[in-house]
Amino acid sequence: MTDAKWPFLAGGGEMGGRLRGMDWRATPLGAVTGWPEALRTLVGLMLASNQPMYIVWGPSRAFLYNDHYMPFLGAKHPWALGRDILGEVWPEIRGELEPLVASAAAGDPVHVPRMRLVLERNGFPEETYFSFFFAPVRDASGAVAGMFGACNDITAQAQFEGALAARDARHRQVLANMDEAFVLFGPDFRLLEVNSETERLTGMGRDALVGQVHWDLFPGTRHSPLGEMYMRVLADGRAESIDYQYTFKDGRQAWFEVRAFPVEEGLAVFFHDITLRRSQTEAASLAAERVQLALDAGAIVGTWVWLIPEDRITGDERFAHLFGLDEQACRDGIPLNVATDAIHPDDRDRVAVAIEEALARGGPYRCEYRVRTRGGHWAWVEANGRVEQDAAGRPVRFPGVLLGYDERHRIEAERDRALVLLRTFTETVPGVVYAKDRDGRLVVGNRGVAELLGVPQSVYIGRTDRELLADPEQAEAVMANDRRVMDTGVPEQVEEEILLADGTPATWLSTKAPWFDDNGQVIGLVGASIDITERRRLIETLEQSDRRKDEFLAMLAHELRNPLAPIRTAADLLRLAPGDEDRVGKAAQIISRQVAHMTELVDDLLDVSRVTRGLVDFERAPVDLRAVIAEAVEQTEPAVQSRRHTLAVETTGGPAFVLGDRHRLVQVMANLLNNAAKYTPPSGSIRVALTVVDGEVVIEVVDNGMGMEPTLVPHVFDLFTQAVRTPDRAQGGLGIGLALVRSIVRAHGGAITAASHGQGQGSTFRLALPRTDIENEPMVEARAAHAPATHHRTVMVVDDNRDAAETLSTVLRLLGHDVTVATGGHEALGLVQRREDWDTFILDVGMPDMTGYELVGHLRRRMDGRPARYIALTGYGQAQDAAASRAAGFDHHEVKPVDVDRILALLAH
Repeated sequence: MTDAKWPFLAGGGEMGGRLRGMDWRATPLGAVTGWPEALRTLVGLMLASNQPMYIVWGPSRAFLYNDHYMPFLGAKHPWALGRDILGEVWPEIRGELEPLVASAAAGDPVHVPRMRLVLERNGFPEETYFSFFFAPVRDASGAVAGMFGACNDITAQAQFEGALAARDARHRQVLANMDEAFVLFGPDFRLLEVNSETERLTGMGRDALVGQVHWDLFPGTRHSPLGEMYMRVLADGRAESIDYQYTFKDGRQAWFEVRAFPVEEGLAVFFHDITLRRSQTEAASLAAERVQLALDAGAIVGTWVWLIPEDRITGDERFAHLFGLDEQACRDGIPLNVATDAIHPDDRDRVAVAIEEALARGGPYRCEYRVRTRGGHWAWVEANGRVEQDAAGRPVRFPGVLLGYDERHRIEAERDRALVLLRTFTETVPGVVYAKDRDGRLVVGNRGVAELLGVPQSVYIGRTDRELLADPEQAEAVMANDRRVMDTGVPEQVEEEILLADGTPATWLSTKAPWFDDNGQVIGLVGASIDITERRRLIETLEQSDRRKDEFLAMLAHELRNPLAPIRTAADLLRLAPGDEDRVGKAAQIISRQVAHMTELVDDLLDVSRVTRGLVDFERAPVDLRAVIAEAVEQTEPAVQSRRHTLAVETTGGPAFVLGDRHRLVQVMANLLNNAAKYTPPSGSIRVALTVVDGEVVIEVVDNGMGMEPTLVPHVFDLFTQAVRTPDRAQGGLGIGLALVRSIVRAHGGAITAASHGQGQGSTFRLALPRTDIENEPMVEARAAHAPATHHRTVMVVDDNRDAAETLSTVLRLLGHDVTVATGGHEALGLVQRREDWDTFILDVGMPDMTGYELVGHLRRRMDGRPARYIALTGYGQAQDAAASRAAGFDHHEVKPVDVDRILALLAH
């Protein structure tokens, strides 16, 4: 058998060779000479494909496949070639495959976008995920003779999606599950956001907190240390913290640890109730003070712990010295009788009775006796301890201290107790607690230090951050902070970037203070750090979310004010000239167009909300995407022509049907074309290409416009996302179009992606939908666009929105003014050249060719000092916008839609 004789077996890599070299006469398929034409055609297509493909043929369900399918078989390759796909190749998943094969054998194509399968292809079960389809193939008589399909291993994608979903769920719970109270303040100290812990600690609900000013909610705090700290953080932009006691209206007093961070909106504040901790700290301080007094008095001369069930008593070195015992043996533990042998013979019986009584009742123990020391003399001691019992009342542990009057014992006991207290304190404090000498060497560190560095205490004691931290730059930054604190002698609180022991980057909030000796000299530094990585990420997420919200609200206000301006002036026109049919008709058309525009804005907002939440029922009918493209092109033709773009449409000759909602698919294509038209400079080119590939209909919309920055591409389909906005608002929109497009496409089982090589390099949007073999449906006629109409004291109205300019000029003419209309900055400058008696200029700020801020400067220079009034009329109405107008040279700043009486009042003056 040769390729020339059987061209359908030519090529195909390894599997092509195996197909050509196999003796098919010994298989259910028989000799190649007897293979039907349909099977030969499918084999040729399969071997030429660069996708994983397979064929199942005949009653024996003989299995054929290409090179790209081989990795899916594992050790079953090449044994699987020609064998029964259900009984031999994949018996472990026969239950999942058999209904699909049966459906295809009955003539029904089967497409499975995602299926979990447990395969045994390498001698052990593997959890996998695949997408695949079976397409029935008929012979010359019309009967189903076999099936043809393709598949893709999407296991990695499925695992990634699962991990991503789990991570998103964790992030959603962060704010709700924080054990700290969180408040976001605006610059006026009005509460913008709180969490449930804030409600619990303040005793007030969210509705009573959000929107209120902090000083009103908590009287007396404005001029307190807390209020002063808030003011400093807002003014200096540096984070601070404070412990602050507050008395509530009901008389309740509480201590709070408060940390404030500057953010774009104002302040982010975290706080939690430390009342119990303060009381415990004060109690511990009092106890430590009492212990210190005892140490100062030389009272404590030894400590012990007796583990009663094991009869093992351990003691410190002073205990060993006092009882004349070996120090190592005391540290390891000795029987009680070994220790009591050192007690004076006259005191032993009394000590034994006291111990028995304490064991019987539990609780405190006290006894005085003499003990022979290592120096061979008798010393009086007072033993104080406590018998601890288990749940059944059995004595299990007996710790205690020895009090004496020897000066040397007093000093040693003092040191020992101080170290015990220090170790206990540092180990119980959360986070990282440490002390360093002047050279930056660690001399004290708690368990948190060991966990952070991933090494035991024996490794990090005596070493610097330069020796311990993996990143040299981070180590130098931390040591620079330490040196600054030691050089200035002033405590600081700083945020430091650190790599954890596992290599994960983290942000730590560190409080550092100088360590002084008895002479007041700085001998080192003490500090404590806590991990605030998640808190920092939460703040950044909140900042980004609020920033998007503010940008969207500003743009929504602007987009709604623009159509309101011509509507309002058209209404004034109807009032002033009710009998003028021509003007009434034009006014009605303007109102109709602008109301339709506003309706589209509102519909888009409602649409994206419903679609993204799955509240829209999509029609499922055959739709020819060629007709969809034609209707979308017709709808967007005015936008394309107005910017003098070239639009090329390339489609395949054959049908390109999908199952879906024709209206929604037209909406998708119109959105993509309008997007390309808006973001492509005038006289650009737009290309729409439709192809049918591997059971999918693919549409690409390619433009040579402004392109996208790499940081924007991953977020281009996110809600309210747009490229950088400028005052000319040539692009416009609310930033919801592409989010709506993605939701509709996903609802149809498709996918859409965006790509760009960067700013000025154009953009490509690729849309793919599952293809269906159902025949064509008639196209829907596209809607026709309305054509705008064209054109006092002498007034020039400049606005690229012709409706707005025409309606305002018509009203002013009716009232006796001489009005000229220009739709751009360059046209306005040309009109100024042709006459000099201008009294008033009414200018839109946002225009494509020249902003109003630029135009007002040019006009003032062309007028050469001649008196005139300059009025900014715009959809931008924030305080900073009015300030920008005044700085540019405008006399007045009016926000659309403006009352005509207001314009007339300005003209009258």
